[in-house]
Amino acid sequence: MKRLYESSRPHYRCDDCRGRIASPTPNDQQSGAISPLKAYPRTATSSFLRKALRRSFTRGRVAFIMGLFGVAFIVTTFGYIALEQRGRLIQRNAEEIASNAFFMADHAARLFEVTDLTLRQTAALVEDESWYTIEPSRRLWEQINAIKEALPYIEDIWLNDSSGRLRLTSAKFPTPASDASDRDAFREQSKSDKGLFVGEPITGRVTRQPTFMVSRRLEYPNATFRGIVSVTVALSYFDAYWAKLRLPKRSRVTLMRGGDGTILAQYPPPADRISFAANDKAAFQRAVAANPQSGTFLYDDSGIAREAAYHKVSELPLYIGISIPQDSYWNPWIAQTRLYGVFALIAFIALVALTTLAGWQFREQAANTRLLSDEVALRTGELQSETAALEVLNRTGTTLAGELEIDHIMRNVVDAAVELTGAQVGAFFYRASAIDDTDGSDDGFELYALSGTAQEAFRETSSLRDTNVFSPSLSMGKIVRSNDILAEADENQASPFRPMPAGRSPMRSYMAVPVVSRTGNINGVLVFGHERTRVFTERSERLMQGLAAQAAIALENGRLYQAAQYEIEERKQSQAQQSLLIRELHHRVKNTLATVQAVVGATARSTTNIDDFYEAFVGRIISLANTHSLLTEAVWQTASLREILEKELTPYYDDSGERIKIEGPMVELPSEAAVPIGMAVHELTTNAAKYGALSVDTGRVSVHWTSEPEGDSIRLKLTWIERNGPPVTAPTRQGFGSRLLHRVLTTQLNAHVEMDFDETGLRVSLAMVLRQGGFLNPVA
Repeated sequence: MKRLYESSRPHYRCDDCRGRIASPTPNDQQSGAISPLKAYPRTATSSFLRKALRRSFTRGRVAFIMGLFGVAFIVTTFGYIALEQRGRLIQRNAEEIASNAFFMADHAARLFEVTDLTLRQTAALVEDESWYTIEPSRRLWEQINAIKEALPYIEDIWLNDSSGRLRLTSAKFPTPASDASDRDAFREQSKSDKGLFVGEPITGRVTRQPTFMVSRRLEYPNATFRGIVSVTVALSYFDAYWAKLRLPKRSRVTLMRGGDGTILAQYPPPADRISFAANDKAAFQRAVAANPQSGTFLYDDSGIAREAAYHKVSELPLYIGISIPQDSYWNPWIAQTRLYGVFALIAFIALVALTTLAGWQFREQAANTRLLSDEVALRTGELQSETAALEVLNRTGTTLAGELEIDHIMRNVVDAAVELTGAQVGAFFYRASAIDDTDGSDDGFELYALSGTAQEAFRETSSLRDTNVFSPSLSMGKIVRSNDILAEADENQASPFRPMPAGRSPMRSYMAVPVVSRTGNINGVLVFGHERTRVFTERSERLMQGLAAQAAIALENGRLYQAAQYEIEERKQSQAQQSLLIRELHHRVKNTLATVQAVVGATARSTTNIDDFYEAFVGRIISLANTHSLLTEAVWQTASLREILEKELTPYYDDSGERIKIEGPMVELPSEAAVPIGMAVHELTTNAAKYGALSVDTGRVSVHWTSEPEGDSIRLKLTWIERNGPPVTAPTRQGFGSRLLHRVLTTQLNAHVEMDFDETGLRVSLAMVLRQGGFLNPVA
């Protein structure tokens, strides 16, 4: 345009012509000697005027054509930018719903994994029970109710027998009358084991609430159908969770079965929680057939075209779908297009005005034309600069919206900032607690990302020096800008930049922009430098302020994503540990009950009346409880041999300390050895108190043992000696204590047992090998 106006300047001044065309005098006019145009022939004057008029028309037509070309260029550029932005918004919407579908499918997979563990845990509770003992059992009801209360998304737990009759539920006790034989979650499991089966939407007959069932098959030992254990899922949990997510406007989230496309849950939910807005099942099934894991498809919903993305929930026949209207990009596109339209309209109006003025003012002075041309060039340059800046900001914003890795976020931010400001070097210094705040410490600002052509200015700088130059940014969150740091620096302002290599000028201009979170915390500082002065302007400040705000939001999103991943991993570990503890507890209870059963039988066979039975049985149960108490304190790992002996023999100590002697190194018995050895010590103590050395005041009992390493295990030798008691004779029949020593210790621990019924006192020797880890280093 500048070139156009320069070439169209009018040339109406002609000093030579003005000197040759003179005004005629009155005498000349009266005598007819000369006429006003006598100096030039008429034909020459007409030709000059025609040529001038022709040149004027030509210049006007050229100006008009060039104006039309400029308008067409602006309209074409505006249309291209609008179409390109439309394509970006459509692509962003597609990527956003696909990303949300993946995230929600992963969340649903975790829920159904926990649901499967809950069903298995409930099945294990009733594995050894019959339906006739399950239904009236309040204990079982309390147990499954406790399981249900621990999981917020489970509405209730249900147990139905093979006929479909409800036998136990966490919803009510006593169990109300109900039948699930017509539910597909029951029918399919009754035919064959379907594993974890997700049923169709239903309205509960007991709760009267809309829900869907997740069931597992129960079988008798002969693999025949016993019934089902199922849970009903609280749809309100999905509503509350999905409502918290940042979804596109007018989004619709659907949990559906893959086989038949049946919808199980939907957000926004319908008023009755059952009348879901239907998907196009045919379009969905075609998409799943093409890609069973994830994909997109289009369908028509009451005349409204919708774009949907789906993702499979783990290995289950379930899918999470999220759809948005295909025209959901319209409002954002109109808003952005309006912004571009304002600039285009300004350029259009300016162009039309200048073109009109060019056609009207060809006779104006060249200075005015040149001024208008320069003004147009200036505004066009500003428009191009702003357009380029907006493109960079939009590109960076789009990238940050879909990026969760903090490294990538800050690299994109620094690259965009260098491009927008024209800096030679740009860097991001972060506060360590903003990236990893696990310990809550604040160890200053460290270099995190670097960009530009003069990176050597920061490459060896690991942390930002808190000089007076940067104090407003580091401490108060203000933007700091210097036109010439060398001219502004004094003895109290050390340069924040490292010395440049030989042959390069030092950094003169710099700018520092803090990255401040929504809570007001300064997470980091963007620092830019250039070797020329007055590079960074107020416009650079405004652009960097907006970019820093985007960076703060993206940084916070990245931290939330890392925290979510950490929490998911912690939950996995917690669930695995809980399952292990439940299995261990189940095993311990079974072993304890077997031991009590054996004690009852053996005590009954060795006593002749109920009083003797009660006394012997109570003593043995107390001994067993003492041993279990020691194991419980050690989390069912080991029990100290010395503590077992002291708990049994402490009541028989005397003031002199000579009656009972316990000697030996520190030995920790594993749980499988602690119970039988503890009961053996109890039987020896009881026998000594009734018939042996502890039955008289002069009696003495000595217990000593040794431990020696043997390969990966330890060999334990224990000797029980009684002295100064009543004369000892061999028993005529074998009691519980003898059977325990000879049978239980020999069978469970492979122990070698020797009993010497010497007249001066009983002597018992035990020798056994304990597994490695069941002892500490011997101590003299």
